Amino acid sequence: MYFQTTNAELQNRITTLGAGFVRKLDLAPRDSSVLMLLDDSFADEKEAGLHLIVVGEIDDLARSHSLKTGINLIPWTDILESGGGPLNLSAADLPTTNDVFMISYYGDEIGQPKAVQFTHQNMTAAVVSNRALFSVSTPLSGSDRILSSFSMNTPFGMGVAFQALWEGASFSVKPNIGLFKTESDKAEDSVFAAIAASRPTILYVQPSELDSLSSSVLATAKGSFLYTLAWKRKMGALLEGSLSRTTPWDRVVFEDARVKWSLSDLRSVVTAGEPSDPSTQAICSIATSVPIARAHIHPLSASPILASHPLDLQRHFPATGGSRMSKDPLHVGPPAPSVEVKLVGVSENEIDAGNDPRGELLIRGTSVGTPVSESTVPYPDGWLPSGERAIVQSNGTFKVIGRQRRTTGP
Repeated sequence: MYFQTTNAELQNRITTLGAGFVRKLDLAPRDSSVLMLLDDSFADEKEAGLHLIVVGEIDDLARSHSLKTGINLIPWTDILESGGGPLNLSAADLPTTNDVFMISYYGDEIGQPKAVQFTHQNMTAAVVSNRALFSVSTPLSGSDRILSSFSMNTPFGMGVAFQALWEGASFSVKPNIGLFKTESDKAEDSVFAAIAASRPTILYVQPSELDSLSSSVLATAKGSFLYTLAWKRKMGALLEGSLSRTTPWDRVVFEDARVKWSLSDLRSVVTAGEPSDPSTQAICSIATSVPIARAHIHPLSASPILASHPLDLQRHFPATGGSRMSKDPLHVGPPAPSVEVKLVGVSENEIDAGNDPRGELLIRGTSVGTPVSESTVPYPDGWLPSGERAIVQSNGTFKVIGRQRRTTGP
């Protein structure tokens, strides 16, 4: 289901909701805590005095359970109705850019829970940073339809949602991306159904999802007797640094396949969340024939910490006679806007030998949150360890090559 709204209408709804919270639930500005569960789950909490806001009808069974547990059920409509009038707040209670907007929880490489908090400033910086993932000549606009595979439980997923709101674009999230999944959810690949329903112009997906989409497009295109010749011509253009979906080969061979898989309106792709397979880059570029930006995301940042240029065609292509899954990973670009990165623990001997510097990757910036976990030890000047190792190439791009275990401070 899709609907249109303006920034003014959205701001008014947010103001109404906040006033409703204060009036109906007696929340204290800057003191009370609100847990947004959305589509996840609600634990069987026995503690009395909690308020649970319910969207939709509250049945008799739920009311009976609330009486037994002491949980107060509040209809969503009551919150909105109570927030209709202006709310008189002192100047000290007004929101500021440094107020905590959300706390995100994640697990480290050994499964230990960690948390990081993000302010309004962090999320605003993420919106600015995400705009660099698209070509300057074709930026996002209100006519775009964005489909994201990244949950709004994550900082990056929330940043993508805010970017869509800022641009006035349509926005949808792929199903089954919550924190908790059943086995049937894990087995179901819903990206195809989500694309068919929304017909996106912008895709935020994992590389493996883009690989599946591209393989499906090419499998359909192989039905044309001109496929082999079209592939050679498109590959030759890629090797020369040219990317277009308006060539005769696209119109005759590939366009019908894109229409079948609801990708005919697609104009840009951002991949993140896992390493890209070097051997599939040509497949994805030819199948979609749109700019593809590779982003490296991290739980500490609401925006990518590294991102390649969307029109960067300096990629690894499969060798003749078969796929070549290189042990050398694809680069993920230079540092993204709103983020600074640096390497520490670099060996001088490696540099003297002519090798690219490699070391522990540190990050900081306006889109980087503040860790709550005591196990994350900051370096001086606000630098935070990412827990990853990386290589920086002579052209300024980075390759993430593995994990960095750190147990003590600098």
